[in-house]
Amino acid sequence: MQRAIEQQERLLQLTARLRKTLVHQLFTQGIRGEPQKQTEMGLVPESWEERPLENAGDVVYGIQAAVASNLKPVGTMILTNKNITLDGKLVLEKINYFVLKTKRHYETMLKKGDLLFNWRSGSKEHVGKTAYFDLTSEFVHSSFILRIRPSDEITGRYLFYYLNFLRESGFFLKMQTFSINAKFNKSAINELPTYIPGEDERRTIVGTLDAVETKLSFHARKKQALEDLFRTLLHQLMTAQIRVNDLDLSEVETAVP
Repeated sequence: MQRAIEQQERLLQLTARLRKTLVHQLFTQGIRGEPQKQTEMGLVPESWEERPLENAGDVVYGIQAAVASNLKPVGTMILTNKNITLDGKLVLEKINYFVLKTKRHYETMLKKGDLLFNWRSGSKEHVGKTAYFDLTSEFVHSSFILRIRPSDEITGRYLFYYLNFLRESGFFLKMQTFSINAKFNKSAINELPTYIPGEDERRTIVGTLDAVETKLSFHARKKQALEDLFRTLLHQLMTAQIRVNDLDLSEVETAVP
């Protein structure tokens, strides 16, 4: 069981490295092998169109309110920067709530396909982490998150990968201002030069990276399932609920080289 878990961890690490390499290659070279041009973001393919981010999606601030202690399920679930991981995943283990009262509050209601950009954080490396919202329940977002509503799904997925690429490459570390909290404000994100390929190339880039994300999720789920099974077996063996000779681990054994 431990060898099977270690194998999934190795596969996770290899796939993560593949993802990082692919992201860098796709956003600097594209897929057509065309000449590149130098920009403030670095090298990008010559044919890619430059536009400010506000022309690729609507950008709005979230709700400004102290919600850290609002843990009882009263009101609407509100996402804060702690609900976004560095690699752009939404985590809901600790969720806060907020009672919507004003028109402005209701305008922060999230829709599937929205991007959640962490623009302000006490930890500077977290500035710029971006999640793709694809949940079905009702959520709003806090003031430390900018909501970007792209014009269509493909553009949204593309911008999700693009913004996370900029964070991973250190772009936001160079651009943000440092006061009490590291931040990258709405004006800056509105004006952020965004380099966008044609629709066919954009679809290919999104499809390629989505496939890698699916692979990562598969290995993560399998590793978690094996770890859960390991704990269950360990408890049952140590408490003599089952015996070693009763176990059939043939499927696990064949999966481990």
